[in-house]
Amino acid sequence: MNYLGIDYGESKIGLAKASDEARVAIPFRTVLNTPDMMNEFERIILSEGIGHLVVGYPLTLGGTEGVATHMVDGFIKKLSMFSLPITKQDERFSTTSSTDRRERDHPAAATLILGTYLEAHPS
Repeated sequence: MNYLGIDYGESKIGLAKASDEARVAIPFRTVLNTPDMMNEFERIILSEGIGHLVVGYPLTLGGTEGVATHMVDGFIKKLSMFSLPITKQDERFSTTSSTDRRERDHPAAATLILGTYLEAHPS
């Protein structure tokens, strides 16, 4: 199975990918958060043979939901149109070196999110 790791951002969405064979997450690309982004996701899912989506879930340090969590929930609702398994992966400890989300490396963050999922779910 092929996995797509997703780091949701208000303007950019970082992607990483992995497969059951390699079980290593690698940075893939950035998708702009636009009204037609679901068309782009559909193309990626089909062309990469994606069978499972792993979405970074931004809980607060205390483990509760906040504003960012609710934005990601709305995004996950849109992703459900693809009828694929979707896992919410706690991203509290998957931060990148940049503390400013506008400047962060979204594919690198998606790689950490997907890598954390793969480590927690060995084949």
